[in-house]
Amino acid sequence: MKTRIAAALLFSAVMATAGCYQQGPATTVQRTNANTQVDLSGNWNDTDANQVANAMIKDCLSRPWASQFKQEKGRKPVVKLYPIRNRSSEHINTKFFTKQVEREILNSGIADVVAASDETGAARAERRDQAANASDKTVKSNQQETGTDFVLNGWVISSNDAAGGAEVRAYLTTMELVNVQSQKKVWIGQKRIKKVVQRRSSQW
Repeated sequence: MKTRIAAALLFSAVMATAGCYQQGPATTVQRTNANTQVDLSGNWNDTDANQVANAMIKDCLSRPWASQFKQEKGRKPVVKLYPIRNRSSEHINTKFFTKQVEREILNSGIADVVAASDETGAARAERRDQAANASDKTVKSNQQETGTDFVLNGWVISSNDAAGGAEVRAYLTTMELVNVQSQKKVWIGQKRIKKVVQRRSSQW
């Protein structure tokens, strides 16, 4: 009899405990506007990439290098982007950032943009395939690529400082535009971003 009572009490305790830990779905998803600023961890994110790209290119394209080139050569300058290098203390999707910069330059209409060095393989492979298989009327010939007048490269560095539950994260992005023929730097731009991250201490 005592054994049955003990078993019943144990079963009731297990069920009660299980009831206390019943939870809803482990993951919830809420869609938001793509332009909405969302900061979760305090790390570099898409908002930072957009802000830096917009500020950098706005400054770059407002400088006289493009108009001077057009006045001298009679055409728009051609720019090639090299991947932005990540020299910060955290992972940054530099390809995403590089594409933001490339888009801003192209959409401005002030300069033309050619494929980056790591993007030329597909078109060149296609030309090789056409040389073997396409008709003479439609085949694309080699040595007809558009030469680059300027290369744009840059890097991101970071500096962190923390005390207690607060942390300051600072990012400095530097970009340089270099004349391919003369090696002259015609523009240097910098953009700073600083964030203060507050973390709540665990309470028991």
